Amino acid sequence: MKICFLANSESIHIQRWIKYFTDTGHEVHIISDSSNDKINIENVIFHQLKNINSNRNTVTFYITLIINIVYVNYLIKSIKPDILHAHYVIYYGFYGVLTSFHPLIISVWGSDVLKVPDESIIAKYIIRYTLKGADKITTTAEFMRDHLFDNFKLAKEKIIRIPWGINTNIFYQRYSSKEKELKEYLEIGDAETVVISNRSMAPQYNIDKIIEAIPYVLKSNSNTVFVFIKGYGTTNFEKKMRLKARKLNITNNIRFISKNITPKEMATYLNISNMFISITKTDQFASSIMEGMACGLVPIVSNINVYHQYLSDNSNALFVNPDNPQDLAEKIIYCINNPEIKENFYKINKEIIEKHENWDKNARKMEKLYEEMLKEGEVKDEMENPIVQNISG
Repeated sequence: MKICFLANSESIHIQRWIKYFTDTGHEVHIISDSSNDKINIENVIFHQLKNINSNRNTVTFYITLIINIVYVNYLIKSIKPDILHAHYVIYYGFYGVLTSFHPLIISVWGSDVLKVPDESIIAKYIIRYTLKGADKITTTAEFMRDHLFDNFKLAKEKIIRIPWGINTNIFYQRYSSKEKELKEYLEIGDAETVVISNRSMAPQYNIDKIIEAIPYVLKSNSNTVFVFIKGYGTTNFEKKMRLKARKLNITNNIRFISKNITPKEMATYLNISNMFISITKTDQFASSIMEGMACGLVPIVSNINVYHQYLSDNSNALFVNPDNPQDLAEKIIYCINNPEIKENFYKINKEIIEKHENWDKNARKMEKLYEEMLKEGEVKDEMENPIVQNISG
């Protein structure tokens, strides 16, 4: 198959999809407004869009948007893919719909259908228009499927749940030799508790609230270190968080990881940690949460519907109010004072990951969806363009 992605090429999750399909022998193109510098994958063909300004009140925004729409249309006509797959409704899904190409799959990510529609009437209209224009919409979570049906009046058969899952050959408990090296590098002692924020350094993940919780924790547990992974967050936001930490006089207990890290490195960071924090207000069941579960950490997460798919408060996770740093601090302190819950939670979470969130199995499900859609398209073409033979004798 010739597969074309419209997506953020810097996302490690997109890179996983690219690698899977190139490794299985497909021709893969990606159209992105992100840089191709961070794609270290062979046999992928990259097409660069102009980076769109997030400020929609500027003339530059609309000029760039129009240029990208025209260029995407040109590219799709040139590439002639078998499947077009857009990740994130705004703007990649919108670009895809405007090409009028089929079959088109759009994968929703969370905030694109939970948060963005509330920003303006225009945004809501564009998202509704885009979703209706897709042949299939994929989501990783049951909650999201119900949300799309209830709020956008989409046919249920159009919405397919395909969990992405994680690579369980990478994310598992105990990286013993690597753990020691990493702790030495980060100057973390064996007696110290490690709390990790493994979501990107971006405002939607409420990193500022985690930092505000740290002084409460340190009052009773000074031997606690907090690790923040930048991921594909912005340098400007990271600078703001560093400044906030300095003002609170807690920098000695924080490690900011600015560099890009590989999945194996992430697994090591998780293995030196006791708990992970994800307190976003909108989400799918993110890979970063599954990775933490697979590595045996205590999940401390927002009490939002999507997490209820696998997690229960005090059973295999701790739920918090994302707007309340003191509540978060209390849950962290509870974990420190009750270390046995880590192993208890892990027994449940390991089984969940192995049963439902295996990357290899789920990636094959996506490939099968592509094959089915291609077959449906071929049948449709035959019905619309029958070959009529006139036989005369």
